[in-house]
Amino acid sequence: MSSVATRTRPAPTPAPELRSLFASHPVPVQAGTTLRRILFATLDRADRVPAEHAALWDRFVRILEQNQADPRSTARCAVLANLVSIIVFDEPADYAATAELEAQVGQSRLARLQQRAAIALEDDPALPWTTIAVRRLLRWDLENQLGNHPATEVDVDVATTCAVIAQNLVFEDLDPEGVAATPIVTVAQLHRLLDHGSITDWRAQLSAVAASPWGPYADQLLALAQSSDRPSALAAVAGSVEQCQEWCRERERDQVAREIRHLVAVSGASQREFASRIGTSPSRLSTYVRGSVTPSAAMLLRIQRASRMLQRQSGHPVLAPRRQDAT
Repeated sequence: MSSVATRTRPAPTPAPELRSLFASHPVPVQAGTTLRRILFATLDRADRVPAEHAALWDRFVRILEQNQADPRSTARCAVLANLVSIIVFDEPADYAATAELEAQVGQSRLARLQQRAAIALEDDPALPWTTIAVRRLLRWDLENQLGNHPATEVDVDVATTCAVIAQNLVFEDLDPEGVAATPIVTVAQLHRLLDHGSITDWRAQLSAVAASPWGPYADQLLALAQSSDRPSALAAVAGSVEQCQEWCRERERDQVAREIRHLVAVSGASQREFASRIGTSPSRLSTYVRGSVTPSAAMLLRIQRASRMLQRQSGHPVLAPRRQDAT
């Protein structure tokens, strides 16, 4: 655990009404209790804010003041407070709170809320504060954090959850069609990226991999990691490439589901009628529409043909297939 600097400045303790307004937000009892406890646990340490974090803390309080009257803001303010706590205080309870947030709001929503919190907190496009938080979540050292006491199963679960949360936050803003990243071509460059890169640097490289996660650049990074003398580098690269592949699969599943919804909608038929046209049940078609099941290539062709035929029978012009972009 990083030590708290001895030199502190009088941090602005939020007005009592700020606390009371968040306490009165109408959110589900159990979730609301957890979210408010996490938020208040950060606010209650206002007098311990190191001088170097004064500007960050002031920005945090201003964001809370802007959201204090919004009953829907408790979750995002609790996530914001947790991110600030990890950056400013770096205490074991803050990582336990991160795991609690994941349990309350879910992994995907937590990543979205953390990304919004990062954008609100930072005034540097390199996101230096968020980078610190991600590094700490990824590398939280149980032995040091717990004062050399043996880690319990709960402690290991928290550490594992925090690492997954950090990875999800990094992946939250990938853009495979964004500005091309400078390729990593040497082991030294790979080490420098892992040791000193910012979250924006990581996202740039991951976006390049995500654009073609089974392609040559992904293979090149894996080869560099394998030739490195650092097992952690291989683990980081291999895990990131695997996550890029799964991320790509999910996007493809979403694209297929959107296309099926479009084809059914423009056909003018009900889902029940459309299902009978393609030789399947309404419940199975519903799984295709929701994206919980991806149809075979043959079934997708059958869905496209049925949609075109139904459009012709209704006298409507047959719409061309939608362009499938990366989003």
